[in-house]
Amino acid sequence: MTDRTVVLAVDDATPTLTADDRALANALVQRGVGVEPVVWGSRRPHHETVVIRSTWDYVSRPARFREWLDELDDDGVVVHNSTDLIRWNMHKGYLGELADRSVPVVSTALVERGSSVGLDEVMTAHGWESAVVKPAIGATARHTIRVDGSHRTEAVEHFRRLVAAEDVLVQPFVQSITTEGEVSIVAIGGTPSHVVHKRPQVGEWRVQSDFGGTIDRLAMTDEYAAAALTALAAVDGNPACGRVDVVRFDGQLHLMELELIEPDLFFRLAPEAADALADLITGV
Repeated sequence: MTDRTVVLAVDDATPTLTADDRALANALVQRGVGVEPVVWGSRRPHHETVVIRSTWDYVSRPARFREWLDELDDDGVVVHNSTDLIRWNMHKGYLGELADRSVPVVSTALVERGSSVGLDEVMTAHGWESAVVKPAIGATARHTIRVDGSHRTEAVEHFRRLVAAEDVLVQPFVQSITTEGEVSIVAIGGTPSHVVHKRPQVGEWRVQSDFGGTIDRLAMTDEYAAAALTALAAVDGNPACGRVDVVRFDGQLHLMELELIEPDLFFRLAPEAADALADLITGV
């Protein structure tokens, strides 16, 4: 064992490691590296290595999270993914940038905080009869709703309150999610590693396990690998790890989100990917 320690950053609600992060921790220990879960927000020693993991509550404190990233930079801490990538990825306005760089992205309207535009105006302008409303900074479907003919009044009011507080995204509802689900392609060091199929439970459209969604590993195909590489090639920087979430829209895979901060990397389904990330972190 060396005296080197890698910090896995967590949040107050997840002070110990998740099952996936334990897989990464075990891989690091096998390489002679100590592992310590630490709640994000504290100053760290110079040249320490911090891997951002289950820091999920940053969405409720984004300003403080950015300050902490600045502090890590000031202290000369090595961070995976890089602090520049994390800052860029925090706000889902990045989807517009990737679309401008020719990445197939689910059409997205960004409504800035304080805007007077209404939800019906946004949907009419884009010709959407059904849509999804979500915060531009969010995780685990926080404040995310589906908008269609039912409960329209409630949806309009939800949108109004959300825009009053923060930037908001509106996207067309992708019907294939209810039938085909969503696919996550995990990449380690820019190389597609494994593919996970996420399905919503019957009668639901959200694929997260919090809402009854299920996951299975899929075989890597040329189509999945190409979708991941296209998205990653449009990013300024080289993520140590990331997750490319895609859905099928008009017969083609489209990017739903590019998760570079604290995504579930599904190491429990692909332990070899934990080894690959541990190698990258330790410079093997």
